[in-house]
Amino acid sequence: MPKGMVITVGVGRDIGHAIVRSIRDANPNFVVFLVTQESEATLERIKQVAREWSFQLPAHECVKISDENDAQEAYKAAVEAIGKLVQKGIAPSDIVVDYTTGSKPMSAGALYAAITENCGSVVYVVGKRDEIYGRVISGTEGSLTLRPNELLARRYLAEAIRLFNAWQFYAAKQILDEFLRPFPPEKVAQLFSKIDGLRKLCYAYQAWDAFDHIKAKEAFDAVDKTVMRQWSSAEERIAKNKGWVNRLAQNLQSKDLTKRLCKELLVDLWANAMRRIEEIRFVDAVARFYRLCELIAKLQLWHCHKIDTSDVDMSKVLESTREKIERYRNERGKVRIPLQASYELLASLGDDIGKDWDKPELKNAISARNSSIAAHGLEPVSDETAKKLKEEVESLLKKSCVPFEDADFRC
Repeated sequence: MPKGMVITVGVGRDIGHAIVRSIRDANPNFVVFLVTQESEATLERIKQVAREWSFQLPAHECVKISDENDAQEAYKAAVEAIGKLVQKGIAPSDIVVDYTTGSKPMSAGALYAAITENCGSVVYVVGKRDEIYGRVISGTEGSLTLRPNELLARRYLAEAIRLFNAWQFYAAKQILDEFLRPFPPEKVAQLFSKIDGLRKLCYAYQAWDAFDHIKAKEAFDAVDKTVMRQWSSAEERIAKNKGWVNRLAQNLQSKDLTKRLCKELLVDLWANAMRRIEEIRFVDAVARFYRLCELIAKLQLWHCHKIDTSDVDMSKVLESTREKIERYRNERGKVRIPLQASYELLASLGDDIGKDWDKPELKNAISARNSSIAAHGLEPVSDETAKKLKEEVESLLKKSCVPFEDADFRC
């Protein structure tokens, strides 16, 4: 990969030696010098030192800073210089910024540009300084190299962690993607392993939160022990969630209806609804609670009575209910029953959950949902509607034949 270099150029007496040494050490393919009107003359001294050292300067050009005492002007010039290198096909991660010489505002502007533009490293030449001018004495030069993108990475990482902990997995991943975009994909894991690991976690949790359990399993498979160890305080929980999603995905892919209609499915949907309540997203919470009502009946009928709501075996339906259930037979000959019919069937079979369907509290909660703009009416979905439905659904869950008290709802 080609490498580039941006160098601030001052007017000091012996800075030519420091700059040539810095270029020789970095070995770039192209250099952009940041100069002022006064420091342009320094370029000739740089070329002279290179000739004395039998060193061939790489291809180079200049970007002029109009005011050496204006840090903002220096920053803009440095950004322009970095942009020139990027246009030549040089990745920001392969650009070195040397801010040793020039005025302090020039150095500040160049350093800030290196940080904001995700440059790979910054260099500052150090050495013994003379007592009169404080300049590095020729022949004593050494260089201090730092990676400015590590400073910027911390800021992005902190914000992504905040969003992740607020269950904003997509937003967290977008922030990390934005930071990593300028870097070659093959270098990302090497340069920013923790950011790359969090991005993988975001992808897995995002798919899980969207109920795409198969994709979530595939994404969690990429979250290995190395990634989990980076988050030692949450390592155990991540491992547990990874195992949970893996088990749920395997169940959902099974041809066996008993496995597909599993306890984990109810727990997962319940935990998702609770997260929506904490986010004050009551429309989403109510939609999930209503779906839980459907699934509870479906699981109860199958696990306790071996009746599939998508294809009811009429031989298992009592004579007193058969005519009513028969109305749901479709053109393919299958009897597919909706929510209310499922609970009425449970009640006819003497199931306590079916009897609970007639409770005024549950009927009122369902009615409030049905009257909302998210269902069939025009009323807003309030926190009261969501919390009432939550209480009634929780009661149904605890009475179902697949109890969920032992499950961990946390992400």
